[in-house]
Amino acid sequence: MSDLQTGRRPRKVTPLSLAALKPGDQVYYRPPSATRPYAGQRAQVVRAPRLDVKSPSLRLKFQDGAEKTVPVRQVGREGQPEVAPYLVDARSRPSWKRLVAQLVEAGKLEAAEAPGGADLRQAAEQRARQLAGMVVPKGSEASKKVDVARVLLEAAQVEATAAAARQGGRAGRGPVRPVFLPDPTQDVDTARLNQDQRAMINNIARCIHLRYFLSDAEGRAGARVPGVLQQIVREAARPLGGTDLSTPSGGKKNAVAGIMEDSLRSAYQLALEACQQLDAGQTDHARALARQVQEHRLTYLTANAELEKYRVKHHTGRYFHGDVLSVRLEHDGGGMTQFYARVTFVYAEDGHTLIVANAAEIESLTATRVGAQGWASLCRWVEDTSERAGGRKQGRRQDDDEHLIYRDHDGYLELRPTLAKYPDLLRALEAVRRSLMIDERQKDIDLSEIPEHHPAPGYHPPVPTGSQSSP
Repeated sequence: MSDLQTGRRPRKVTPLSLAALKPGDQVYYRPPSATRPYAGQRAQVVRAPRLDVKSPSLRLKFQDGAEKTVPVRQVGREGQPEVAPYLVDARSRPSWKRLVAQLVEAGKLEAAEAPGGADLRQAAEQRARQLAGMVVPKGSEASKKVDVARVLLEAAQVEATAAAARQGGRAGRGPVRPVFLPDPTQDVDTARLNQDQRAMINNIARCIHLRYFLSDAEGRAGARVPGVLQQIVREAARPLGGTDLSTPSGGKKNAVAGIMEDSLRSAYQLALEACQQLDAGQTDHARALARQVQEHRLTYLTANAELEKYRVKHHTGRYFHGDVLSVRLEHDGGGMTQFYARVTFVYAEDGHTLIVANAAEIESLTATRVGAQGWASLCRWVEDTSERAGGRKQGRRQDDDEHLIYRDHDGYLELRPTLAKYPDLLRALEAVRRSLMIDERQKDIDLSEIPEHHPAPGYHPPVPTGSQSSP
């Protein structure tokens, strides 16, 4: 079986030209760093490499009589091109790594057409000139320093290009270019929002609370159906003497989980048998079987409690079943306008905190400053409202879904006093409202993401009653 089939890292194969080395052959010592002693020098093979070991090595004897044991991969039949001493000196200095890092970052900014790339490249050129002044012998002409700085900059650029190519890519297409997001420039004065804007914010809060997101869970739910059906058939066939259908996954299960599963299965079978005995009038036998069922049930509860003790209590992925928010604005004269915006609620790395993953994109798209406090308040409001509605948290459930943020008071929409515990919540909702109003061509929502039974974005004239679909 090959290393690729077993999942192990492929073994490095020694080239035939090096595997055939024998004592007396002449080779060149080529270590990874040119600053090591004897780097690039010619040497004589004293001991040939062994090919029956994982990491073969050989013994070299240099011209001054010194001997050294080195890996086979650090020798070669031909010598490396001679490197200038000043370049070797420059690469050994800490400034060299900073120079390469500057060139790598400048390349990223230039590829993304983001500002700052030219300034960073000028700073790298200045660092190369400073480094040239360090490695050039004292008393050298100014023209030599200019030439050395040019050579250092070219060598650093080669290393920067190689470092960028080694970065993680996507399906062999190279590294992902960073996306430049313009900084938001506008502050939200929430006290100056007019009645129409407040009504729209109420509408947005209602759609978020009622989970009006474009769902992509239908495919995942459909994929689980065959597994559920297979389990039902397997459990039904076992009491009848049918063949046990093995699960497709051959993974190793936890021992406690196996005890819990066996106890539940045995209790189910004994309960069926107890019912049959009770129906036949064998009450004593049925009572004995019932006691066995209780014993298996107790074993199941004990194993389940043990698993629950060590089970990690965290969540991953998205909070809702989709990340494209659907908001519908009904008009008094008939018809409606459909809006879409991407608002991605996901769990953070700690598995408990809810965050808006594309908060920076929304702020940049709408040029609206919200801040971390506003998005955190929006996430807490979403969790609190959802948990109270589902009975998972104490507190009065707000039945008026039409006025979650602003309540109607004498014909005017006024902010609910209870929302004071969510600072800057209105800033986040206003940013979402502005993102809904932006032209669809500027958003990252593809029309293929909108299902067929959902309306397209934009205005829709009045339709006959009963033919409208939910947002």
